Amino acid sequence: MTQILNWITSYNGYIVFYLLIANILLGCIIIFLSAKISRIQKKYTTFMKRDDMDLEQLLSTYAEQVRTLEVDMQNHTKLIENLEQRMQTTIRKVSITRYKAIENVGADLSFIITLLDEHNNGVVVNGIYSRDGSYTYAKPILEGESKYVLSEEEKKTLQEAISK
Repeated sequence: MTQILNWITSYNGYIVFYLLIANILLGCIIIFLSAKISRIQKKYTTFMKRDDMDLEQLLSTYAEQVRTLEVDMQNHTKLIENLEQRMQTTIRKVSITRYKAIENVGADLSFIITLLDEHNNGVVVNGIYSRDGSYTYAKPILEGESKYVLSEEEKKTLQEAISK
């Protein structure tokens, strides 16, 4: 025991110096950890937002909101799919041609309008103007074809609509 006391007394200055360095390092660690805890407390306060709600209630509320959003998302997905199906049967391709149906009768007053859906189903409407009157004819189109004979202008307008 006397040897230990002799050793301590002989190295007393070194021991105090190393203990001082250890205390300074521990003080720095305490300051660093205090700052980190302070940041975590600020984040926690921001996360909680309300004083009257604990973490369990907050998580429960957020879980319910997520479930509601999932149901809404499924409903919106179904709605979008329905709209996409309906869009395939709406008029998506349109082509218009003006032409002179009868020579020596004014300008290009006759017209052809082709209205097609995504599957090239629709109608070709031909409006023919003459001095005696104006006549309109409609020819159904199924998958880009008509069971009625089409004029050259009608074929051209149909092909323009199909290519869109």
